[in-house]
Amino acid sequence: MKKNILLLIVFIILITGCVQNSLYYWDGYSNSLYKYKKDPNDNTIQAHKESILKIIEKSNYYGKKIPPGVYCEYGYYLLQENNSAEAKKYFELEKELYPESEKFVNLLLKEIPIKKEKE
Repeated sequence: MKKNILLLIVFIILITGCVQNSLYYWDGYSNSLYKYKKDPNDNTIQAHKESILKIIEKSNYYGKKIPPGVYCEYGYYLLQENNSAEAKKYFELEKELYPESEKFVNLLLKEIPIKKEKE
């Protein structure tokens, strides 16, 4: 009897140890980044950007944090499209969510010419 209880306890520990409980919501990030890096073209970059937006939108829905660097990466893609005002917004969101990234993001903002909006 004790042997069966011991086996049951070990089994339960093994099963609960295999459950993934990630702090962040990554969705298909790795897959879309791989496809983009393997074959960089308009379609793969667009698919990767959509994957990043999906992560941003669904993270709150699933009660997970947006992974570090996601806001910055999306901001970078916006800069490539000459959408500097929107890019700055995402860089600022990165600093808010991850204060430890502030020095890095500030360096990016200094190096990248961001057009001042007309008042």
